[in-house]
Amino acid sequence: MNRKERRRALATSRAAPHQIDPAAAADYRDAVHYLQAGEWLKSEMAHRRVLAKAPGHPPTLHHLGLIAYKCNDGVRAVEYIRQSLDSDPRYHQAWLNLAIILADLKRSKEAIEACKQCVALQPKNSAAFEVLGNLLRVAQNDAEAMEAYLTSLRLQPEQPRVLARLAEMMLQSGNVPDALAYCRRALKVDPTLSELRRLEQRILATSGSMHDVEAALATQAASPAELAKGLNDLGDYLRTQWRYEDAIDVYSRAALADPASADALLNMALAFTSLGRKEEALASYQAGLAIDPDRAEAYADVGNLLRGMRMSTGAIQAYEKAIELEPTLAVAHYNLAVTLKERERYDEARAAFIKSVEHAPDSIVHRFELANLRRVLCDWDGLDREEQECLDQFRQRGAHVAPFQLISTPATRADQLEAGQRHAATLAAPDALRFKDHRGRLGMGQRIRVGFLSADFFNHATAMLLVEVLENIDRSRFELFGYCFSPDDGTDLRRRIIAAFDRYVQIGTMTDRSAAHAIHEDGIDILVDLKGYTRDGRPEILTYRPAPIQVNYLGYPCTMGMDGIDYILTDPIVAPMEHQAGYSERIVHLPDCYQPNDRKRKISETPVTRADFGLPEDAFVFCSFNNSYKLNATMFDVWMSLLRRVAGSVLWLLVPTSACRENLRREAAARGVDPDRLVFASRLPIAEHLARHRLADLFLDALPCNAHTTASDALWAGLPVLTAMGETFSGRVAASLLTAAGLPELVTGSLADYAEAALALAQDKTKLADLRAKLARQRETAPLFDSTRYTRYFESALSTMAEIARAGEPPRSFAVTD
Repeated sequence: MNRKERRRALATSRAAPHQIDPAAAADYRDAVHYLQAGEWLKSEMAHRRVLAKAPGHPPTLHHLGLIAYKCNDGVRAVEYIRQSLDSDPRYHQAWLNLAIILADLKRSKEAIEACKQCVALQPKNSAAFEVLGNLLRVAQNDAEAMEAYLTSLRLQPEQPRVLARLAEMMLQSGNVPDALAYCRRALKVDPTLSELRRLEQRILATSGSMHDVEAALATQAASPAELAKGLNDLGDYLRTQWRYEDAIDVYSRAALADPASADALLNMALAFTSLGRKEEALASYQAGLAIDPDRAEAYADVGNLLRGMRMSTGAIQAYEKAIELEPTLAVAHYNLAVTLKERERYDEARAAFIKSVEHAPDSIVHRFELANLRRVLCDWDGLDREEQECLDQFRQRGAHVAPFQLISTPATRADQLEAGQRHAATLAAPDALRFKDHRGRLGMGQRIRVGFLSADFFNHATAMLLVEVLENIDRSRFELFGYCFSPDDGTDLRRRIIAAFDRYVQIGTMTDRSAAHAIHEDGIDILVDLKGYTRDGRPEILTYRPAPIQVNYLGYPCTMGMDGIDYILTDPIVAPMEHQAGYSERIVHLPDCYQPNDRKRKISETPVTRADFGLPEDAFVFCSFNNSYKLNATMFDVWMSLLRRVAGSVLWLLVPTSACRENLRREAAARGVDPDRLVFASRLPIAEHLARHRLADLFLDALPCNAHTTASDALWAGLPVLTAMGETFSGRVAASLLTAAGLPELVTGSLADYAEAALALAQDKTKLADLRAKLARQRETAPLFDSTRYTRYFESALSTMAEIARAGEPPRSFAVTD
């Protein structure tokens, strides 16, 4: 239900169904007259005179709500109409208008409930059932939406728009004959409705009758330009159905029909992009922009294409050209900001994000991204309030946001699941394109084929953690395939991880569909995704269902909310079984810790001193090498309190920019701490980075998102880590690592306990020394670093998944046992 439809459905005046004092009747008649005439101010004043004489008069409060809505104050409109319903809960017209206004405010659930109140009071009101159907359809509740539309038709059979909605839903569900029947029934009622002709053409195209569609378009078109527009619209529809080759063919005909129009060429570029034919897409953009060089959105699309081709300099130039042509184009500012952020040009990215929010203030995506960048820069002023407001809007409005944005916020598991499900819905391949049969035999009579999908097969944290496990897997039972779309950085780690696979496939230049086809052709039994919704991830590949079993593992500490992913590999701490409701995947527990480790990681033997890194020789050194986006004002309050209470102590941090350092120094001063007690580290090669951990006394973890690989690094280097247990997967990782390292005493239950434990350790050198000695003793034997033990459990998890599938059972949660 779009805004125009909502405005059309909104009733601005009805005869008052309520008694009114004669003294106010004249004012009320004037108020309604002005309302019908669109004179909002006069109507509001007259209605207020009515209220002065008849307080709580439901129609007057209702009309004041309509006036507020007409004046674009939806929040005040809702308040007035709810007051009218408080006075008269049976006021059905007020319920209907409340539903329409709530829908306009993106408060979908409330809108549906309000509309249901209306139809309960007016079970023969066909218009109300139509509105209910529209609301349910927007909420993707197709079954109830169809029931509402059918009820509306039973009450009033000849409604072309309702018939059209039913035809669209039938088409969407794949029921082409009924879709065509409803559409042609609507055309009999109103043959002049152009949207019905377009719908009929889409239905015929779906049934494969492309020749009939083009012939009809040629017959109906009054000019070459009109024919080109019809073909272009048809191409757009085919592109939404992932029929890119057909779309390109139709766009080509449209371009020939009207060579003076750039539309078909620019849309053809989008289809080429979707097919991965990037050079052809670029040529199509160039041809279209040669005809119409002032198309700002086309330049923004060129930027997206170049960014996908890793040509970020050209992408930035294209976005800047789009902004030059249309300074208010929020999507160009947004994508420019994302590209600048990827280039670590953070100050410029921040300015671009601010512009994107300025020009699209209702976009929760833009606001979340700006908040995330501010986290990276430790720019915390008002940030907690902004993130909470974004979360509230996310919950109320059903907004689609990048799921990874929620991991470092105070989002709940339910929020994370909802974000994953909404995002997954935008990626899903059409059912007709998904693989229904699989070549894999789930290990029957042969080795189980396991595919690993990642962009991180280079000098990256995921590869560092996983490589030894891959090397240790029993090749008599498992055959390993690596599907890579990562850069070749020429490192020893990349050579190691590629050598660990029985077969390595470079899919970086393949489309998602082609990559899925390659995985399917290889007969993969279990496909393990190592990226999730992190940067450079390609979850679209999994929506094609190329393998019978698909697993979320290691790279993304959260549910993906995707129907096609069967399992998530966890442990009893990061995802207890009682948290299952927060995961779309079935939880699988490894016995000790979900995170693997590589015992071959080298620590530099080159001697280092505190003086080498600007640290005081005799003071207590607190350390937190977490990514800066995991830091926040609440944690910093705790840390600065520790510095105030531990004389001479310092906090050693690793942050990305000078602006970030200055922000943290300012925050320290605001908390009464000398900014010079913050010591900032620079990035180093991993062996040297691990070595410098030995100069610190205690690693301080963060919430709501813990250190993950960063915590493993500290423990491997012999530095104790102190953490507080969070609520979500990402906030419980350090607790899992510490327990598997044999140091559960360093896991606290709250920030208050965490602060007291940190202070106690800083004041008791003997206790801290004992912890360091314990960690050193257990380094070679603790489950956390026993990659052989871990590998056997990992193999057991994969085998059990295959056994469940072989038995014909649906995926189920289970725990691997000793």
